[in-house]
Amino acid sequence: IIEDTASILRGMGLEVSPVSTAPKFAGLVAKLPNDSQVFFVWSEMDEGDFHFRVARFWHSDNPFSMMAFDDLIAALTNLRIFINQ
Repeated sequence: IIEDTASILRGMGLEVSPVSTAPKFAGLVAKLPNDSQVFFVWSEMDEGDFHFRVARFWHSDNPFSMMAFDDLIAALTNLRIFINQ
């Protein structure tokens, strides 16, 4: 699911990279327009099986996120809206 999400993000024209996480977690970051970014985080359930946890949108160096979604489909839908504005 993580690689599939990365492919979807790249299909939206975004630059995607893995991020360092705590053990038993995995994450991606995508650079967005206007100096924003979104972090996607999964937790490992079993070896090689992950559960989506959150997508959190950040603007620049602001310590507070703009939006957060705990549903992957909602996160991707809102991401598409955000980048098409």
